[in-house]
Amino acid sequence: MSTFNLLKRFRWNIGIYSLLFFFLVSCSAFREVSVVSHGDEGVAVQETVAEKSTVPSPPPIIGSAFPQLEQEEDKLALPVPRKQLALIAPPPVPPSSKGSIVGGNVPQSAMDSILPWILQDIFFDFDQIEIRRDAIPLLEQNAEVLLKRYTNQEVLIEGHCDEFGTEEYNFILGERRARAVKNYLVDLGVAASSLRVLSLGKHKPFCKQRTMVCFRQNRRAHFVLQ
Repeated sequence: MSTFNLLKRFRWNIGIYSLLFFFLVSCSAFREVSVVSHGDEGVAVQETVAEKSTVPSPPPIIGSAFPQLEQEEDKLALPVPRKQLALIAPPPVPPSSKGSIVGGNVPQSAMDSILPWILQDIFFDFDQIEIRRDAIPLLEQNAEVLLKRYTNQEVLIEGHCDEFGTEEYNFILGERRARAVKNYLVDLGVAASSLRVLSLGKHKPFCKQRTMVCFRQNRRAHFVLQ
């Protein structure tokens, strides 16, 4: 092998080695650059995470999706001024001088308004002149009416009978019934001078049908204002 060929081969080897050296150097440099870059990115990521963790989160927004409704509720919740309350409040009711009830007692005027103006008839049993038990409340009411409604008026008490018996007997029976009613009213406080008695016997029956119901209605004492 000649010297020229040796030099030529040596040059080629040097070129190849140089290329390999530069290639290795460039690869190592690229690796360092990539490691450094990735390391910086990791540090940046860590710093960003740290900053996010240290920054306080904003408070949640408390509100309604309907602000108009909230405004209306606020208007309704506002207190009413005293002037408006004075206008809304009803006026006080003045105490009444008549018909007022004090201590649960009904005044005399109210009791008088309850009294009727009609004197109730008093009924008797067959062939009897005694005052029946159911007639006592009616006689007490009649006495109160006479004392408060007709104080200065005379009253005629008519004695009536049913159609059984003779006329003479029924006249006597009717008069005894009228006097029994008069005596009872006098015992309740009615003046005897304002009461007169009259027996009609069976001549003016209240009910003219020939039934037991009508007979019971005809045995009575009837009041007539004079």
